[in-house]
Amino acid sequence: MFCIEVFTKNEFKDSRGEHVLSDIISLDFNCVNKVEYCSLYLIDGKLFLKEVKLIASCLLSDKITESYSITKYDTENPSYLFNNNVVTSKAVIDVLYKKGVTDTVSASVIKAVKDLGINKNIEVKTGHRYYLYGKLSKTILDGIACKLLSNTLIQEYKVNGLK
Repeated sequence: MFCIEVFTKNEFKDSRGEHVLSDIISLDFNCVNKVEYCSLYLIDGKLFLKEVKLIASCLLSDKITESYSITKYDTENPSYLFNNNVVTSKAVIDVLYKKGVTDTVSASVIKAVKDLGINKNIEVKTGHRYYLYGKLSKTILDGIACKLLSNTLIQEYKVNGLK
């Protein structure tokens, strides 16, 4: 499975990240001092990397204001793990729709991929990724994810710490 992150280029304002930071501070989580936001696309199918790059560059990102990164996504073994006993300075919260919840953006991406001429069966999950910076613990991050970043009726979130 490929993971595509679409993020605002450094020379442009990450207004979504700044807005989330403001909301976090208004909830009295003053330990967070920066938030970066990315749109998240998980694409599963028998795609070549060049096809995924085409999807990311021509379909999912704006060439002027956004950039993207492509990585492999392993839902069972994430590349970054959170140690519950340690306070970290950088963490990630991924928010995705739960299985069975209609993801209309996903359906649109699948159709657009076919319009690009890539006629392969793929599955797409869309979501949001938040990079949080500060003096962070899993308890604080769970609180932020539940109270602000996700609707737990239809979305699931995963909190990960980076070393």
